[in-house]
Amino acid sequence: MKLQQQQTQETIFFILEPNDESDIPVQVAFDDMDTAKAYLNRFRTYSDGQIVECRLNPGFYTDITKDCFFIQLNRQNDVYVISLANDLQRSELAINGHYFFEGEEICMYVMAVSENEALKVAFKIRDGVVA
Repeated sequence: MKLQQQQTQETIFFILEPNDESDIPVQVAFDDMDTAKAYLNRFRTYSDGQIVECRLNPGFYTDITKDCFFIQLNRQNDVYVISLANDLQRSELAINGHYFFEGEEICMYVMAVSENEALKVAFKIRDGVVA
């Protein structure tokens, strides 16, 4: 597992306003939520402006040989649903071994080279949790 190294805990707050003329919804950005709220309240000339919070320089999984898979397994048999889930948040869940239950299913995120490898890992996790 490789993580991008320039990770920070800083957050940036974008003020979004749909703009038909430029197709660029970002108007300004701040590094403080209170300032972003004050700006939005002061210059609210549009009804659908919003603040979007983003992490600055987040660490992320850089091993391009593996993808993130979301897998739902039945706890009682080998019935499953699998799909790709490639985004930062889900990849972080996969790296941390996150799983949860939905009724009779155990759901998890797994980093793997292929669907077959992801299923093998998922069945091991399921068997360990069920036991």
